[in-house]
Amino acid sequence: MMKTVFRARTRSCFKQSLSLCLAFAAMIAATEFPVRSAQAQTRTSSQPAGIRDIPDANSLPPAPGLIFDMAGQRYIMFDDLVSHLAGTRFILIGEKHDNPIHHHHQAQLVRALSKREGTKRAVVWEMFDRDQQESLDLAWQAVPPEELGSEMKWGESGWPSWHDYAPIAEAAKENGLPMVAGNLPRDVLRPMINEGISALPTELAQKLSLPTLPDDIAARFDQEIADGHCNMLPKSQLPAFSLVQFARDASLARAMIDANKTISPDGAFLIAGAMHVRDDIAVPYHLRRYAPDIDDNDIAVVILVEADDPGEDLPGVRDYALRMGSENVADFMWFTNDLPRADPCEDIQIGQ
Repeated sequence: MMKTVFRARTRSCFKQSLSLCLAFAAMIAATEFPVRSAQAQTRTSSQPAGIRDIPDANSLPPAPGLIFDMAGQRYIMFDDLVSHLAGTRFILIGEKHDNPIHHHHQAQLVRALSKREGTKRAVVWEMFDRDQQESLDLAWQAVPPEELGSEMKWGESGWPSWHDYAPIAEAAKENGLPMVAGNLPRDVLRPMINEGISALPTELAQKLSLPTLPDDIAARFDQEIADGHCNMLPKSQLPAFSLVQFARDASLARAMIDANKTISPDGAFLIAGAMHVRDDIAVPYHLRRYAPDIDDNDIAVVILVEADDPGEDLPGVRDYALRMGSENVADFMWFTNDLPRADPCEDIQIGQ
């Protein structure tokens, strides 16, 4: 009964008001309900009929607005998340690109941490390529955040609307944060499919210093890329695409490290897709490679996750983590509503 009421209320209030929903869900999530002993769970003659024990809130399925602390194995409030992240040098915030709620939360976190600490972490973007850095620097000084997209020809980039991402830039501007283009340029990525690492320009190759792709990471990337291409991509091409993914993660990590060394001693945020921020195989893997003496407390991963619609047999937090490859993908999982989407594989046919 508690589970049904909890999820129903959360879904209902989200449709009415995002802010009210988040407040309600966070309040419920942060409450540690008592869990009684096995003896107490049996109704005695002194208990009124119909009384049931309230379940531990931390065992309830994720719902929009809830934030889960993976180490503490409990739901926490937003202010607690900010407290946990305070002082962390590198904070990676993973998203579903086309979900505007995710960008709202990314902006919320960038703003809250910067204001609380008075810090100026750089904001590294997957959506801007390295060869755009000079243009980005000029535009960042010349136009307000809402106009940055048009100035940077965002509409030609293939990313979702700048309107969705602008709140992140606004939070950065409010707090005087530098903007950093982190992704590999497309004219580098394309030849890598056929030429591998040798396609990297010499200076960039030296900067990234890519090792051989580890077998365990390659196996996961291969499977994910196959799934992402509806299993229509020839198996012979999977290693090339996995190498590109590996190189992109390295580029984003290198941008964070370099920003920390040159323009932002407080560290860096990363705004990127959820798969790029996974703690065990993605950008954090390269952060530790570039800075072997880095402490685990210097890296924090927050992944925004779309919660399944209400129904029977709802997945738990661990199930959501395993969907991304392992139980160790994030330090915090922040659940949101999902968006209706057509099945991208539905109309694909071999040969198209």
